[in-house]
Amino acid sequence: MGSIWGFLVRTAATAVALWVAIQLIVGISITTPAQPLYANGEYDTILVFLGVAAIIVLLNTTVKPILKLIGLPLTILTLGLFLLVINAGIFLLAEWISNLVGLGLHITDFWSAVWGALIITVVAQGNLWCLRS
Repeated sequence: MGSIWGFLVRTAATAVALWVAIQLIVGISITTPAQPLYANGEYDTILVFLGVAAIIVLLNTTVKPILKLIGLPLTILTLGLFLLVINAGIFLLAEWISNLVGLGLHITDFWSAVWGALIITVVAQGNLWCLRS
């Protein structure tokens, strides 16, 4: 898969996974900006989901490998459970960046981030697995 095409497919799969996480976890929500992003604002919700998903994909490809390398001793010590903390940290960082950019991802607490990151990981990987089959 080409790099641009792969990025677009991962972003779409992550957007679907983010929607599922928002439906299942009470502490995660998305709000659209007050000003329309495109035309009259009828597609703003989709654009916000895709924008936040793109941020998550970019963080997963750039920051997450570095955090996994730094946290390797803790990951080994906890038999892999520290990866949940890394995933939640990436999700919280995505919230911070999305709010800087003007996209409205809101996570109320750390445990919502843990469960949301877990759901996003499972659903996005399932979507990508289905596309490869």
